[in-house]
Amino acid sequence: MTTPTIEEVTQALSKMIADKMDIDIATIQPDSSLQSLGLDSLDIFDLIFNAEDHFKIKVPNDQIKIESLQDVCLLVHKLIIEQSK
Repeated sequence: MTTPTIEEVTQALSKMIADKMDIDIATIQPDSSLQSLGLDSLDIFDLIFNAEDHFKIKVPNDQIKIESLQDVCLLVHKLIIEQSK
């Protein structure tokens, strides 16, 4: 399996958010705060769980300090690289 690019991770996570929050994916930018997209803390945990399933990774509980889509993308991408070794 090839490692997804940061752009592919961003696209996948944007789609997850758009589907969950029923918003237009075109309105989601990497620097969008998750709160501004309508996600509360429970929605963010749900997004993390979906990312774990989708990318076959495990996000450590102490790593959940994220505020923007870009924070999630960078964390997920880093974990994909680390956990695919």
